Amino acid sequence: MSKLSSILNDYTIKPRNLTQYTAFRGVTDFTNIGQFDQFETGYSFLSVIQTPEFMNVLANRDTDVKNLQQSFVHMLEYEFRGLDGLPDMQADTMEITDGNNTARLINRVTWDTSATVTMNYFEKKGQLITKYAEYYLTGIKDRMSQAKTYHGAIRNGLILPGPENEVFTLLYYVTDNTMLRLERAVLLCNCQLNAASLSNLNSTKGTYENRELTIEFNCFPVIGELVDKAASRLLQDISGVAINNSATNAGNMFKETNASPSNAIDSYDYVYGIMNDKNKDYLQTLSSAIKG
Repeated sequence: MSKLSSILNDYTIKPRNLTQYTAFRGVTDFTNIGQFDQFETGYSFLSVIQTPEFMNVLANRDTDVKNLQQSFVHMLEYEFRGLDGLPDMQADTMEITDGNNTARLINRVTWDTSATVTMNYFEKKGQLITKYAEYYLTGIKDRMSQAKTYHGAIRNGLILPGPENEVFTLLYYVTDNTMLRLERAVLLCNCQLNAASLSNLNSTKGTYENRELTIEFNCFPVIGELVDKAASRLLQDISGVAINNSATNAGNMFKETNASPSNAIDSYDYVYGIMNDKNKDYLQTLSSAIKG
């Protein structure tokens, strides 16, 4: 039998059955603590699925652009601390009235697909974020002439102009507090940076601090079963654990894979650079310290 809804799919956590609990009706039974397994925010990942093709073309011809592109993408994924700006789904209504009384019925369900999402990052020495955004924006439109140039790639016949060559595709996925199981994912299509924060160069003598910048992307968000499926696969690659959300016990739900995950989510398994075999003197000193 086919599933009736892709919203309740096998790639995300299904809501727990709470019908056996009295919850807050009457006297709350706090000894049945399982009914309060709450959703916690703050656990999320970002993957860059596609980078602008005109930037890829320029990166293939210039090592500085290649380093800029690779470093910016790496920073987006590995220094990601959260995202804001996803729209809510809304219901519009029509009115039925006899002149004195009015009833409202849903006649349209909408989800704003002209979203602007924001993410906060710390700027690097050398202005990685600002220079990338400036190079990207001025390639699409020269700031003085407003011509689309792709920094010479068009006139040199390396690429044809078009919006399909100017967009990122990002995958944003939210997990539960184990960082292993997927809550929901959103594919951010047609992403375009909309600002280069040159104002971060403002300064005051005697005030010394780092700069936190907000990166903004205009995008077209997409949700659905295939998006959740892709996110669950990427999460599996990150965690090194395959999840069977239909399983009823831990032994059948969690299965380690052959992936090479970052063990940073379990600090007792992380070596913190201790096993640096390139430094023999350091290893010897460490070995002596461990032996006492």
